[in-house]
Amino acid sequence: MSAAPERLAEIKRALTPRLLLLAAAAGVLAGAAGVVFRLLLNAIQWIAFGSGSEMLLSALAAVPGWRIVLAPALGGLAVGLYFRFVFPARRPLGPADTIEAALRDGAMPAGKSLLGTLANALSLGVGASVGREGPVVLLGGALGAWLAGVVRVRPADARILLAAGVAACVAASFNAPAAAAIFALEVVLLGYRLVPLPALAIASAVGTLVSRAWFGSAPLFPLPAHGFSTLADLPASGALGVAGALAALAMMASIFAAGDLFARVPGATWLKTCVAGLAVGAIALWVPEVLSYGQEATHGAMLGRYGLAMLLAIVMAKLAATAISLGGGFGGGVFSPALVLGSALGGAFGHALALAFPGALAAPGAYAAMGAAAVAAPVLGAPISTALIVLEMTEAWNLAPGVALAAVVATAMCRPIVGRSFFTWQLQRRGVAVPAGREGVTSSPPRPS
Repeated sequence: MSAAPERLAEIKRALTPRLLLLAAAAGVLAGAAGVVFRLLLNAIQWIAFGSGSEMLLSALAAVPGWRIVLAPALGGLAVGLYFRFVFPARRPLGPADTIEAALRDGAMPAGKSLLGTLANALSLGVGASVGREGPVVLLGGALGAWLAGVVRVRPADARILLAAGVAACVAASFNAPAAAAIFALEVVLLGYRLVPLPALAIASAVGTLVSRAWFGSAPLFPLPAHGFSTLADLPASGALGVAGALAALAMMASIFAAGDLFARVPGATWLKTCVAGLAVGAIALWVPEVLSYGQEATHGAMLGRYGLAMLLAIVMAKLAATAISLGGGFGGGVFSPALVLGSALGGAFGHALALAFPGALAAPGAYAAMGAAAVAAPVLGAPISTALIVLEMTEAWNLAPGVALAAVVATAMCRPIVGRSFFTWQLQRRGVAVPAGREGVTSSPPRPS
């Protein structure tokens, strides 16, 4: 029997005014929550480093070295004690938990998710090398799920509203409305179904408007118009995709390996998080770009402000700091670290090309933008939304062919090895079954040794 009538009925239900209005309401809630989260993060950062600016790297020039080391260490102690005595899950929550809820009935415990978001905000504020997309995915999904529970919609609509909350909160945090809607499809709903897209688009647009009312509409990483020759630069961007895949694999595997190592070491969890923070602080003495979500470091690489040696140092330091932070028990996301890592890798790649072919190819800053997409896309399992979000955050639309190719090549290389994304790999390690039709694999990938 044909499934066409069922599909048509599903589309009609997804376009009902009630669901679209609920998606708009989710956009208001999650967009406002995204604004509050950024303000909370800045407040915690001010306590830790004496600066609440999102330009943390510049502010660190006036911060003594002892504070750069102690802030993550004492912050790690606070995070560990928070998980020990306050938070019932006793571990960080993030996008994997939101995806797990979407795989079930779209229900998420709001109180638990809010407590998890606070732990993530504390981790970011004290300088752990983690991203802010993880907390906003958790927060937006929880608010969308809460709204679905209040109005008592059917499970299919609850999943859509959960994803709508994610889209709105991501859009509010990164000022990227188009990418946020596709992100919710690729990352949270694990597919490219058109049925939820109208609700996600509405929520994303509303969340963006709420955020812009507070923070303005400027892109996060505005770039000058980089020259890009399709014939000369496109093969190079494909090669950068290969390098980005290797960096993404190293990043994901090192996070899990660090987590396994910390789990085997005897001692209290809160003490381990303190040690992890101390290690991150020590790295930051030499490469301060590793601290927190690294917005300024990413932008600096895209603007061509770093030389080849410094870019390579950022690649190695960010890999280590991110693995130690997430493996050591801090909460947070992986998108922002992937952007820092990828932009540094891409900038270094661009410098190497400039040495080999002087004046023939795009500037290193252009390759930094492409590298950010090349590393982040396979980590998120979202090549389309990653390419879009990089382009929306930079407004460097002339780089679209290279950004897209680098993201697709990197994702295609990583997916047979790790599955769909870092998050589905997390779920598989926890014993959560991810449907093969969505995941694209039928067995769990091997754990790193």
